[in-house]
Amino acid sequence: MAIEIHGFCDERFEPLKDAFVANFDAGLELGASLALTHQGRTVVDLWAGWADPEQTRPWEKDTIVSVTSTTKIAAIICLLMVIDRGLIELDAPVARYWPEFAKGGKGAVTVREALTHRAGVPGFDPVLTYEDLHDWDKVTANIAAQSLRLSPLGTTLCYHLTTFGFILGELVRRVDGRRPGQFFREEVAQKIGADFSIGLACEADMARTANVRFPDELAPAPREPFMAYVVNSMVFAPDRTFKTLSVENPSGSGFANGRAIARVCAIFAMHGALDSERYLSRTLVEEAAREQVFAEDPYFGWVSYGLGFGLHSAMYRAATPTSFHWGGYGGSWGLMDPKAEVSLGYAPNNWLLDVTLQGMDPRLERFSDALKVVLPRLLEKTQA
Repeated sequence: MAIEIHGFCDERFEPLKDAFVANFDAGLELGASLALTHQGRTVVDLWAGWADPEQTRPWEKDTIVSVTSTTKIAAIICLLMVIDRGLIELDAPVARYWPEFAKGGKGAVTVREALTHRAGVPGFDPVLTYEDLHDWDKVTANIAAQSLRLSPLGTTLCYHLTTFGFILGELVRRVDGRRPGQFFREEVAQKIGADFSIGLACEADMARTANVRFPDELAPAPREPFMAYVVNSMVFAPDRTFKTLSVENPSGSGFANGRAIARVCAIFAMHGALDSERYLSRTLVEEAAREQVFAEDPYFGWVSYGLGFGLHSAMYRAATPTSFHWGGYGGSWGLMDPKAEVSLGYAPNNWLLDVTLQGMDPRLERFSDALKVVLPRLLEKTQA
């Protein structure tokens, strides 16, 4: 039986709706939401399916779901905002603002390197439990106490799976006084009306939070010691309680839907300003979208990084050469293209990916293919 699609889609973006429907028709979805903005205005807002594996709760307009590493987009914008305000210098050592971070040979690591997964501490040592993640000071002390794991500094990178958001978040806290959950809520989400939080915001939200259907099989744990150290730092909530879901983990505990992700990404798509309010300078948005490093990541392979974001490259082709993006384990995705002034957000509860990260999620491939059709047409009309 065909799934019922809710919401709306501007006729110019029908290929995206077709891709959304095709993912359901192919049996790749349980429930999901997809949204797209153009010039800061929502032009696609779709949702469908079920909010639980038992298929007892329909996915509603206000359903939210865990978006795992797509949360890093929130952490990135927080740090970029305090950089724009002159509170942090992009090429200053992290230790200028967080002196304890200098331990173990990390004193020369810069803020730019932290934003590009070159901070040299991509995991926790000792490994932390999910309970430990509730203790911000314990987590940041764990990171600060470690020795530099990657050398030579500045050229060697590895995706900082779980430490990335805490490093960025502690920098924000050191200069602003607020941790990233509060900063993002007050300075971004509330102002732009984005239903996106780092950790579940309140217990009442449990009722509208989708339950996840996990992959049937996960890849075996890596045997190589360094990668085992990185991957073993990824811990999931042991149960579905408000205490576990509300943990403030700016690397991966975000809750949102496609509409909210697209709305946050619209700040970048619109060169730092949204609804007549500026959140980032145009210069810093351009720097975020500029290649900072192209190297082989032991986690992802050959990648091109902007300031925290993945960029178009021969190895990982983006929808357009001018778009940049980040996603999360299970399939969530945020993408923005300042040239087309377009942003996309996607959030599913059928988690397809495993930790092997081999190939692109077929659902995202469909969306990317649709954008390759839509965006050139959009640019042609804009330039006409």
